[in-house]
Amino acid sequence: MYSIHNQKHRSRHVPRFSWRLVAVVILVLAIIAVVIISRQPHQVTSKPPSAGAVTSPVKSSSTQTNPPVVVPDKAYGIAAGSGLPGLSDTALDKRLLGISELGATWVRLDFDWSNIQASGASNYSWASYDKIVTAANKYHLKVLGIITYTPAWARASECRDDMKCHPAHADQFAKFAGTVAHRYQSQGLHAWEIWNEPNSKDFWKPKANPSDYAELLKQSYQAIKQQDVAAVVITAGLSPQATNDVSYAPIDFFAALYKAGAKPYFDAAADHPYTFPLSPTSTRDHAWNQMATDSDGIRQTMVHNGDSAKKVWITEFGAPTGGPGPISTLSNPNLDAGPYVVDEPLQARILSDAFTLYRSYDWVGPFFVYSYQDAGTDQSTNENFFGLVRADGTHKPAYDVFKQVATTPQP
Repeated sequence: MYSIHNQKHRSRHVPRFSWRLVAVVILVLAIIAVVIISRQPHQVTSKPPSAGAVTSPVKSSSTQTNPPVVVPDKAYGIAAGSGLPGLSDTALDKRLLGISELGATWVRLDFDWSNIQASGASNYSWASYDKIVTAANKYHLKVLGIITYTPAWARASECRDDMKCHPAHADQFAKFAGTVAHRYQSQGLHAWEIWNEPNSKDFWKPKANPSDYAELLKQSYQAIKQQDVAAVVITAGLSPQATNDVSYAPIDFFAALYKAGAKPYFDAAADHPYTFPLSPTSTRDHAWNQMATDSDGIRQTMVHNGDSAKKVWITEFGAPTGGPGPISTLSNPNLDAGPYVVDEPLQARILSDAFTLYRSYDWVGPFFVYSYQDAGTDQSTNENFFGLVRADGTHKPAYDVFKQVATTPQP
């Protein structure tokens, strides 16, 4: 057989019939090569489910060998809340780029059942959330997903008019939680927070109930682990509250979870230890001390129940720099005023002191600051002013505090 190599060294003066023979040989070799290549197995690249697709939970097999998720003891993130799904593609990209440039490595956001299954148990609307997950991955941000809130068709009979009404049936919520975990595990999402501030009547309507929440946590934990054995499931972050007829202080609610048998059904605890207008270093009675130092606080409750190996994630912390009421400052905290509003230097000081304490602990998980950017300029509510960035995009002093800590290695 003539080879191309041999052909290269032949005389230019070759009989005409020889050139035809060479051409035939080359053509045959080319056909054989095409056939061989076409029979090779294709490399399949998995793609995320299409937007709007309905994904049914798939049971894990007994041979599943997913490695456990390794979560850093300390990391810094932004609690973005429920606002990201409403952003345009351009605004979302800009927001997550900004969070990444801040030095954050995590973002916390709602996967809102009342949005995703608004029209019924058989219908799913994933498009906004798929977009967010894709953008977060683009900027190498890990996602803590908060599985929250109840669509109208799934609410309890005594509370029908608000998405924060508790679910009528824990198993329906758990089925949704498992579906979310299944959908996004291939895209790197393995951390899930079950509900938000259920110790408050404002977020578990009509009134807080630790036994009902413990059942929701239990069933959600089992449903998520069935879909993703590598998942980390954490309790809901708890809001600073006093115990009364409709709400529970965080320490009372958390202790009640253990009494309700919740111990095997969470991998870490979460808390929202807001202290404004005080610094968390203050010795007064406030939510940070109720988390970290009180003998009956959240950390000590975990230790007393044999859960010292579990971490406490701070999934919200911050202070508002606008809203109604007198402004609290470093020299005048205005403790008798309310709702509390701090000036920007005090916001930065509160955050700096919190980071100093956080870095001294060996029992904490990631720390999420609420929030990245002010939601607006309307002074009728302090909710608009928790950002590290003002509504116009300029940086508050607290921005620099966060960036310095987040980009400086732990000593």
